[in-house]
Amino acid sequence: MSDQTDLPNDSIATAEDAPAAPDHLADIFARQAALAEFYREQRPDGFYSWAPLDRCLMWTRSIIHETCELDDELNWKPWKNPRPLAETRAARLDEMADILHFFVQLALDQGFDAQEMYAAYLRKNAANRERQRSDPRYQPGQGEAAGEA
Repeated sequence: MSDQTDLPNDSIATAEDAPAAPDHLADIFARQAALAEFYREQRPDGFYSWAPLDRCLMWTRSIIHETCELDDELNWKPWKNPRPLAETRAARLDEMADILHFFVQLALDQGFDAQEMYAAYLRKNAANRERQRSDPRYQPGQGEAAGEA
């Protein structure tokens, strides 16, 4: 098995199990931290001079607004003629990058690093997979969808 695409869906349970590859997530976190430092240097009395936890509400709102901008590129308005998704691919990618930018800064401002986020993701991914496997409320044909009240 040479890369993660060759692995079964449930085979990576911990960070130690992941295949060796360039750590893109750590690179993104480092670049975001450097960008935040650049902003602090450029505007010493600006937003980045606030205490990190005081900025968190701004990041969550920024994520919401960027997600709304992504919605616009995904043709969410049924009363409007949709644009072909191939036409909006670059804009959708940019909106996703904006969301990632704010997400990573939110993580940094709460004191989380790339490795912690990766480990938390793996933990939640495994829990979600196990819930789908073992909890009848999540299995097809069970619960209200199958006629239960």
